Amino acid sequence: MTLPNDYSVSLQIAAHRIIAAVRARLPVTAVPSAFGSYLDQVYAIARAGLVALDGQNVFVYRDVPDQPTVADVAFGVGVTAPFVAVGSVQPTALPVGEVATTTHWGSYGRLGAAHQAVIEWCHAHGRQRVGPRWEVYGHWTEDEARLRTDVFYLLEPGASKSV
Repeated sequence: MTLPNDYSVSLQIAAHRIIAAVRARLPVTAVPSAFGSYLDQVYAIARAGLVALDGQNVFVYRDVPDQPTVADVAFGVGVTAPFVAVGSVQPTALPVGEVATTTHWGSYGRLGAAHQAVIEWCHAHGRQRVGPRWEVYGHWTEDEARLRTDVFYLLEPGASKSV
């Protein structure tokens, strides 16, 4: 199904994947200015040879009860081999199961539209979002139009639910 801004939302099965991540609780609006300090910690242990990274940044968001503007965020990078925790950098499993997903191309400042497209798709199809959502970032490029971010929302298992 194609939604406004040409977002095509689909169902997929998210497979097991581990990232090296640093966790923080912060306002969602603070993520754009704060993520670098967390990812720097991950890349520092990679430079020290303590973890092998695939270079793909991944941010996992979990809502905080009674704090709708705050999230527990795991700022991470995909790994190519198992590793043991180093300080605040922890092996972190991405959610597994059925997801609604879309791809955002372009400025990170407009990434909220991709999230909104998935939320609207879930409402239109009677699918219940449960728990975490995450963003998987493509490799950096100076060409903003080629910036790719895949957005995922974990869904309640099973067929469509009535709204």
